[in-house]
Amino acid sequence: MKRRVTGTCIDYTHDGKGVLKIEGIPLFVENVIVGEEAEVLITKREKGYNLGRLIKLLSVSKNRCRPLCDNYKYCGGCHLQHMVYEEQLRFKQNRVQDVIKRIAGIEIEVPKIWEMKEPLRYRNKVQVPIGQTYDGKIIAGFFKKRSHQIIDMQECFIEDRDADELILLIKELVQKYKIEPCEIHEKRGFLRYAVVRKSFANQDLMVVFVTRNEIFPRKNALTTELVERNPKVKTVVQNINPSRSSVVLGRREKILYGPGFIVDKICGLKFKISAHSFYQVNPIQTEVLYRKAVEFAELKGYETILDAYCGVGTIGLIAASRVKKVIGVELVKSAVDDAKENAKSNNITNAEFFNEDATEFILKAVKKKSKYDVIFLDPPRDGCSQEFITSILKLLPPKLIYVSCDPASLARDLKTLKQSYELKKIECVDMFPQTYHIETVVLLSKLNKNHIRDG
Repeated sequence: MKRRVTGTCIDYTHDGKGVLKIEGIPLFVENVIVGEEAEVLITKREKGYNLGRLIKLLSVSKNRCRPLCDNYKYCGGCHLQHMVYEEQLRFKQNRVQDVIKRIAGIEIEVPKIWEMKEPLRYRNKVQVPIGQTYDGKIIAGFFKKRSHQIIDMQECFIEDRDADELILLIKELVQKYKIEPCEIHEKRGFLRYAVVRKSFANQDLMVVFVTRNEIFPRKNALTTELVERNPKVKTVVQNINPSRSSVVLGRREKILYGPGFIVDKICGLKFKISAHSFYQVNPIQTEVLYRKAVEFAELKGYETILDAYCGVGTIGLIAASRVKKVIGVELVKSAVDDAKENAKSNNITNAEFFNEDATEFILKAVKKKSKYDVIFLDPPRDGCSQEFITSILKLLPPKLIYVSCDPASLARDLKTLKQSYELKKIECVDMFPQTYHIETVVLLSKLNKNHIRDG
């Protein structure tokens, strides 16, 4: 039964909701800050906790600010715009420290997070669903929270301004050339998503039109006008995705204009970025994160390193000048192709890349008794598979550098790895300001037979 209650926020959930205790039961409420007293409507009862909706604040924290975005309450893109930036950083720091202690059983002090000087307009990749109102107006933006309803947005304060403006132009041209949008779970329609990627180094833009089928009506006219009106657009790609799932990109693509990729720079190296490439969305903080990862390894020049889940080869190639051999493994073929091109364009000759599932690769490495001095791990949000972690414990490289975008999956893997490794260093980089997401990099050093750290 819904009822109104009053309470004080004492903590945050993993995704930034405020936690109140009502009659001993946690109550999770969006848009409430620690220390604030609030009147809340309990909307749903779950096992062990309740969910609520803020009715009004009875006291206001000094750590509250006015959100920049008018759509903040409804959009699912940001979670923390109501917090001043310092409070966002405290929340993330405490979250990482608490989850590693609670799940992994490891107590370690997490240093102050590497913050952004300007925590807005940082995303170099914009990915928006395309829709249409009942009266035929083309819309594009983020999905409304917990739904597939598109919020039509004129700007987004975490997206690069050039990319933001390009999305507005794309909406205009889709309307002009009568390109029919395709709702995600519908069989009819054509255009599903527009994706924009930007090179931070040279400001070049790539546009990807994700379509339900291959036949693209009026594609030449649309592409020509798009490039003429925005000369920063250096390539346009059509990606074909007939699936009715929420996965954005399909496997097939056609180049409509330009080379089909753009080039960016990280840590002084050039990287080729195609539509499918995994490439961090915050170029400024990516340099901080990857420099820290390589610094943790304390490379001497004799090492053979494995870059697992390597994407377009960023970490391995950044480390290449400091090691004897780099081996990278990545499941996405186009990313591996880009990694090989990236090695070639940067005159790196000691790197080799394999198009294979990381778990399958590491299982074979165990059978062959392969030796690696350092393994860099940068897995997807779900973390490493259990087979991968088990194989690591058989290979036992002296050092592991684990880069994670989810503290919970990191802590789960650390719980298993701690039987043979000691967590020596940890740093967090705020890659995604205004959201609850955080990037963490840790150094794990192998214990010897007496469970004393080697070296």
